[in-house]
Amino acid sequence: MDIKQLYKKYSLNTYTRLGPVFLKGKGSFLWDQNRRRYLDLFPGWGVSILGHSHPRLAKIIARQAKCLIHLPNNLFSVEQALLAKKIVDKSFPAKVFFANSGAEAVEGAVKLSRLFGKGSRYEVITMKNSFHGRTFGALSATGQKKYKEVFKPLVPGFKEARFNDFCDFKRKVTAKTAAVMLELIQGEGGVNVADKDYVQKLYAYCKAKNILLIIDEVQTGMARTGKLFCYQNYGIMPDIMILSKGLGAGVPISAIVVSNRISGLIKPGMHASTFGGSPLICRVCREVFDIIEMDGIILKTVKSGKYLNERLQALKSKFSFIKQIRIKGLMAGIELDIESLPVFKKCLEKKLIVNSTHGNVIRIMPALNIEQNNLTQGIDIFEEALKRF
Repeated sequence: MDIKQLYKKYSLNTYTRLGPVFLKGKGSFLWDQNRRRYLDLFPGWGVSILGHSHPRLAKIIARQAKCLIHLPNNLFSVEQALLAKKIVDKSFPAKVFFANSGAEAVEGAVKLSRLFGKGSRYEVITMKNSFHGRTFGALSATGQKKYKEVFKPLVPGFKEARFNDFCDFKRKVTAKTAAVMLELIQGEGGVNVADKDYVQKLYAYCKAKNILLIIDEVQTGMARTGKLFCYQNYGIMPDIMILSKGLGAGVPISAIVVSNRISGLIKPGMHASTFGGSPLICRVCREVFDIIEMDGIILKTVKSGKYLNERLQALKSKFSFIKQIRIKGLMAGIELDIESLPVFKKCLEKKLIVNSTHGNVIRIMPALNIEQNNLTQGIDIFEEALKRF
C-alpha cells in the first residue's frame, strides 16, 4: 500500500509533507516504514513534551478508555473537575474552560474580551509576527500577513503593535481597547523572546487602564521555558491564560484559564465545546502534571536548556551565517542569513527532525525529558548538516 499516494488521492492539500512515512515513536525517536530511526528534536510540533508514546500515558489512556471516554458537558465529570483544580492550583485564582485546540481557546478568550468591553470596547491589540491560530478570529489576531491575505475580509477589531516596543503599544491603545493578547515567546514568529521590562510595563499599564491581559501560552506552557507557565518568568499574573499543545502531551486539548476577576462575565449558553474536556483527555492531562512533578521535569528542562544554549552558541561562533540564537528553557530559535528550509531538509536526510519557521529560522523544541546523550547526538547531526551550507 502506497501511503503517500493515498494522501495525494484522498487528503485535502493543506500541508507540504516531506520525508518518509512513520510508523512508530518512542521517546525522542521515530521509525519509518523501512525501520530507519530518526531523532526528533521537534516532537509533535512542540506538543509531545514527554516524547512519543510515553509508557505512563499509554497505560492511562488504556485504563481510562475502559472506564469512560466521552461525556457531554451538561453532565458532571470527575476528571474534568480534577484537572481544572490542578491547573488553578498551579497558576492563579481562576476558572477554566476546556476545548480542543489552541485556536479554539483563542476564540473563547476573544469572546470574553468582548463581554468585558460591553460593546463600547471591543478592540484587541496583538503583536506583529504573532501567531494565534487558523480559525477566523484567531487568524485575524495573528500578526503575520502571509497567513491572512487570501482570506480577507477578516474579523474586525484587531490591531497590531510592534513586539517588545512598549511605546508603540501605547500608541495603539484607544478608548475602544478591551484587551491585549501576547505570546511571551513568539514561536511561529521565529522564537522571539519578550523582554522582562517590556512585559512588566505592559502589565502595569493594562492594570492602570483596566485592559485585559491575555497571555497565549499554547507553546510556552507546561514547563517548556523552565517554569511551569512562562508568565511566571516575568513577575506578572494574566487575566486570561491560553493553554494547549503540551497540556495533553500528545492528546488534543486546550484550556482558557480565566481570572476570578472576570470569570463571572460568561453565563450558561454563551460558549461551549462538544468534545472539550472529555474524561479520557482530562485523565491524561492530570498524568502529565504528575509526571512533570514526580520526574523533576522543570529542573531537567533548565539543565538541558543551559546545555543546548552552550552548544548552539558554539555553533554560532563557528558558522558565519548563524545570525542569532534565541532560547529560553528548551525552546530555541536559530536565525540564519540563509533560508532555513534547505537546512531542515538536509537534517531530515541525516535522520534528524527540526523545524523551519519564519523563512530563516530553525526551531528546536525537544521533549523536556530528552536524555542528554540524545540531545548531544542531535546537535552533532545538526552541526554536520550546517557544514553543507
